[in-house]
Amino acid sequence: MSSPTIAELEHDFMQSVTLNGLRPLAGERTIQALYYILRGRKTNQTLQDVHLFALYPYYRMIPRLLKEDWDKIVAALLQQGLIRLLPAPGEGRKPSFGLTKAGETYAAAGREKYRLGFWFQPFAGTEAAEPLDLFWRRLHLLVQTVSHLLANDLSFQPVVQDKQVQQWVKQLLARPEQRERWQEHLADELYRLLEPLPASVQEVVIARFSGAAQSGQTLTQLALHRREAPSYIQLQFRYGLARAMEALRSDSGRFPLLAELAGPSGGKERRLSESAEQTYALLRQGFSVEEIARRRRIKPSTVEDHLAEIALRCPEWDCSRFLPPALAERIVQACEQLGTSRLRVVKDHLGPDVSYLQIRLALARRKGGKTTWQTGIC
Repeated sequence: MSSPTIAELEHDFMQSVTLNGLRPLAGERTIQALYYILRGRKTNQTLQDVHLFALYPYYRMIPRLLKEDWDKIVAALLQQGLIRLLPAPGEGRKPSFGLTKAGETYAAAGREKYRLGFWFQPFAGTEAAEPLDLFWRRLHLLVQTVSHLLANDLSFQPVVQDKQVQQWVKQLLARPEQRERWQEHLADELYRLLEPLPASVQEVVIARFSGAAQSGQTLTQLALHRREAPSYIQLQFRYGLARAMEALRSDSGRFPLLAELAGPSGGKERRLSESAEQTYALLRQGFSVEEIARRRRIKPSTVEDHLAEIALRCPEWDCSRFLPPALAERIVQACEQLGTSRLRVVKDHLGPDVSYLQIRLALARRKGGKTTWQTGIC
């Protein structure tokens, strides 16, 4: 019996990931919802879905997943009888889906086979995934630059073409004494940073570095060498970066140089969209939804979208003037009783006295079965 091809390995891994990601969304959202989560879409709906269904490990898991490849995955799952489409729950509603018994079995086998629980451990919130790409680009270019400095070769082609990242590295190494420190201590700090990681993860991270004596390997090259799915190697690589960032933030004293990559200058992305940030500034001044909409010349519904985003991403915000704590508890209890977070279903159950905004705020503040208004934040 011949060994599976890389394409077959990739197909099996992606089906396992997709089925496990779809499980909590079954009957609640469309199939496309997971595609937006895997890509890391920053809309309010996607971020709220990640939060409501605890899909943090899947957020930005495959940011370059093409729509045509996603459609092929879904078509294969339907053809193999692993998922089934469900009729739309009402007029104007989009159809959802469900996993078949065979799909549940496949998902469970994939979780064990690929140790998804282990690789997902660092991702307990969207904030764990957001800075990884920038962190890697800076680290990669920094390692390449220092390597060429040590080799007295300054004519290399930067492996990262992002001008902002290039400028950041130039500033970091601007002074002679800085360059000397990095040349003397980078290797030791990298060793301490990577040493606690599983050997397979260390191998992936090191193989992807470029330097004076090495060209970084692509996921496809590593897949051929390791006989693993490229996306599975990416999952392990992502785990390594997340653990590295954790170490740099929690024990920065051990990494006086590399801690620069995980601190305030380490590229932590803004919590809110630019437009929501402007709304938040007016909100803190006490303006109402209508006043903010008039001042900013936007629709009140857009302001409400911003409020849901703020509730989800800014735990310090006191939303009690929009959502009394007693009502928040009532909304969450209704969701649990109905077994759904579909806004229209919950709204129909609660009646006209409860607004869609209040439901969205209550769901945004519900975390792991506990609500943040219980601790006085909301």
